[in-house]
Formats: sequence, structure tokens, C-alpha cells
Amino acid sequence: MNPDDVAGNNIDDLELDVDQISQIDDDVQLGVTVIGSSKPIIELDTEIDQNGEEDQDLDVDVDSSDQQGEDIGVETEQRPEVDQRVEVDVEVSEDDGVIVVEVDAEVEDDVEIEDDVDVDVDEDDDFEVDAEIKQDDETDSNVDVDIEVRDDLGADVGVDIAALVGTAVDAAIADEKDDDGTKIDVDLDDKAWADADIGIIVDLSDFGI
Repeated sequence: MNPDDVAGNNIDDLELDVDQISQIDDDVQLGVTVIGSSKPIIELDTEIDQNGEEDQDLDVDVDSSDQQGEDIGVETEQRPEVDQRVEVDVEVSEDDGVIVVEVDAEVEDDVEIEDDVDVDVDEDDDFEVDAEIKQDDETDSNVDVDIEVRDDLGADVGVDIAALVGTAVDAAIADEKDDDGTKIDVDLDDKAWADADIGIIVDLSDFGI
């Protein structure tokens, strides 16, 4: 974007280059293992909702006058947010001598990366660039597991959930002035991830079934 395109601007040869690299990683894996001499009925109900959103907002404000210098303010703000909810219900029961394993798994991931770049250009006596970098992240992970063994089966049920959420941000602002004008480079790098690995083991070996 070139601020010379802004109506009423008298500042010559100001070049603004903004680069944003955003990465969203959202992965869910689910496995069910049943240990026993016979094959039970496995009823698996899964609901996986994965939402990812990236947004960049660039605002340039130019105030021109008759002065020859430039006072340039550059402010960046990065806000990656990750919200993950994992809920697993396991029920083991017997129906006419057949073991029934019911698994209800629900995973909801919301991953959002939002970047704002504000550039305020004023003409002044001298050349000056004021840079400010703001970074704020938010992560939340909730895991709920419910296990129910009916009909006095006494089955050994294990649920292992590895839920990993996180963010990483980096930013750099550089300026260069020569006879050709002024160049402002803004580089933003964001990453946010929400991974869930769900392993369910139902051990029925003690019952000879």
C-alpha cells in the first residue's frame, strides 16, 4: 500500500510493506482398543467441530502540511486465541450375552488469529519513526471424561487424552530513508494450534468373553 493514494496527502514517496504469515494447526485423532477373547459390539458416535479464522486490519492515517520532515508512528497488535473443548463418554454394558461398548466423543476447536497494523503519518521538521509492538494471546482447554460400566461387568476402562493448545507470535518493524523516499517494512508471524489425541482402551480379558 502507498499512502500517496490517500486524498490530500503531500508526503512524497512513502512506501509501506506489510507481510503477515499465519499458521493454524488443528488436528484430532481418536482410537478405540478393546482387549478380550471375543469381539464386542462397538458403537462410536463422534462430533468434531473445527473452526479457524485469520483476520488482518490495516489502517493508514496521513496528515499533510508544508513541513519537510516526517513523524511516522507504526503500531502492531497480534491476538491469537485458541479455545478447545474435549468431552468423552464411555459406557460398557451387556445385551443378551454380548458386550456393548458405547463411545461418545465430542471435540470443539476454535482457533483465531487477528492482526492489526496502524500507521499514523504526520509531516514534521525532522524525520522520526516511532514503533510499538503489542502482543496478546489467549488459550483455554477443557477436558471432561465420563466412564460408566453397567451390569456388574467390572470392565477396566482407560481413557487417555493428550490435549495440546498454544500460540506463538513474532513481529518486526524496520524503516529506511534515502533519496528515493521512505520505506516502512512490517513483518508479522503468528501460529496457533489445537491438537487432541484421544485413546480409549477397554480391557475385557478377565471375563473370558
